[in-house]
Amino acid sequence: MTVDLTWTGSQFLDPAGHTAEIVAAMGTVDLTTKDETWCTSVAAACARYFGLPAGSVRVAAGATQLIDVLLRKHFRGLVVDVTPGFHLTATICAQTNRARVAVVVREPGELLPALEPYLDLPEAVFSLSSPRNPLGYQFPPATIRTLLERARGVVLLDEVYADFAGFSALSLVPEYPNLYVVRTFSKAWGLANLRIGFAASAAFEAGASIPLIPNAVSGIAQRAASHLLGHPERVVESIAAAQESRDRMIAALREIPNLRAWPSQSNYLCVETPLAGELAARLAEIGYPVRLLHDLSGYPADFPVGIRLTVPRPPHLDAVLGMIAAVHDRAITR
Repeated sequence: MTVDLTWTGSQFLDPAGHTAEIVAAMGTVDLTTKDETWCTSVAAACARYFGLPAGSVRVAAGATQLIDVLLRKHFRGLVVDVTPGFHLTATICAQTNRARVAVVVREPGELLPALEPYLDLPEAVFSLSSPRNPLGYQFPPATIRTLLERARGVVLLDEVYADFAGFSALSLVPEYPNLYVVRTFSKAWGLANLRIGFAASAAFEAGASIPLIPNAVSGIAQRAASHLLGHPERVVESIAAAQESRDRMIAALREIPNLRAWPSQSNYLCVETPLAGELAARLAEIGYPVRLLHDLSGYPADFPVGIRLTVPRPPHLDAVLGMIAAVHDRAITR
């Protein structure tokens, strides 16, 4: 059996049961007609579930589309892209010939000093993720607050993994009109095949618009998201299980010499080890493919080698931990 740990969707939702629940909830669907053009019902359901002001949410075809349209809307001369991260910002800037500067940030405390040269630029759009992909950690809430208070430009915060975290900047939306938080239903909510996500901002509540494409989100995706927001029990249970396994995995990995397991608030781990290549090969042999960090687009060449792996469910968790420990034990005895 192969468990693909390169995929950062939820490993803790039962695919068959989750899909069956959603299909049953939809009842009879007429595929010849459209649902809401602008997904207003889903937007209202998101606002209720996440405790956001009415009118502060916009829904689109996944976080990918939202990041694209927000960058296009707010570009005034410079995109400040905090890396490593999801390569979408770099891709969009390259495709549209927009000026972009990559700001490399490794440790959480490096963010504000690294962004210092750009904070007073009103034309700057700051693009960053938290939890970070692939490092996994969140920037502290106080750091995000300081960034929002000091940045004269717009802050675009990718929170596609924040369902697995202890904090979300959604709570800051009412206070900071320069903040746009982007979320997805593809990860923790298990709707990757339907392409639906949302952005939240006080600017929307105040009447700001973004160039969304009408009818971009299928009616099936809208109904699935609305059902889950009204009946989130299965998702909530799976998130708790993922967090428990993640924390157990981090604790076990920190006992292994010559290995760094980064703190994670996502559903994956970044593990730095000089044995990354051997480890990835051995894990693949027993059915657990993982990603080498330097195979990820834009990953800094001077960062230590390592792997990113999605947290698996038990008993796969024990098998993965056992292989990582065995590879490092053999290295010590050589």
